Amino acid sequence: MTTLTAAPEATKNHHADIHMVRADIDLNAFQRWAGSRQLIRRDVFDEGFAMHCLLTETFGELAPKPFRLIAPERRGVTRGTLYGYCQWEANAMREASEQFADPLQATALPSGSIQTKRMPVDWTPGHRLGFEILVRPVARGARKSVRRGAETDVFQREAMLHPLNQMDRSREQVYSDWLSDQLQRHGRAELESATLQSFRRTRAVRSLRGQPIEGPSALMRGVLRITDPETFNRLIERGVGRHRAYGYGMLLLRPPGPAP
Repeated sequence: MTTLTAAPEATKNHHADIHMVRADIDLNAFQRWAGSRQLIRRDVFDEGFAMHCLLTETFGELAPKPFRLIAPERRGVTRGTLYGYCQWEANAMREASEQFADPLQATALPSGSIQTKRMPVDWTPGHRLGFEILVRPVARGARKSVRRGAETDVFQREAMLHPLNQMDRSREQVYSDWLSDQLQRHGRAELESATLQSFRRTRAVRSLRGQPIEGPSALMRGVLRITDPETFNRLIERGVGRHRAYGYGMLLLRPPGPAP
């Protein structure tokens, strides 16, 4: 199997434009490929890690990051959708896939389905945007009782500071404050509102031989306000929070709704 480390014929956009990528995912082929690479271990299948491996092997430095795999959790569904951000246009990604993807990878992510669009760069300070984002709201080493370098759910970290059953803030409130801090720190954007749409604990795999790590997976929607257009562009390209290379942290933008 050939592993792509670079696409020699592709040329990066000179103006560092950010492009949104969309592609179809054949979920059956994706799972067969992941199984053939021993990425499914016992009862653990981290789709984000498997997709990270697929994108890296297929596109190398062209691989979109951050990205989001959207696959409805219904029986009989065989198609998903990949979204991501990168600095490359569709033709360069198709060319890389056609050169380097093996047949099963090409079936899982058909090169003909790859589409891109250039994202805006000239944002106006004060501009409002709706968003949806899947995040892993964690922090490192919150207490002495936590193993050094280990990640903890930011909600659990705050709950540990309170006596049993006396935590007075909801998970939504804690995650919203965490998200607000991330937006201000990395993108100079203000969080106007946020709601927690869904939450579950998942086991994440970050290496072929590593042990699964349990942690939070939270889908949030809300409205933000841009205060610094330049840093906001970098935030879109960078993503939000940790585990951005594994399917978390991509800001999907939408109409904001009426102003408060």
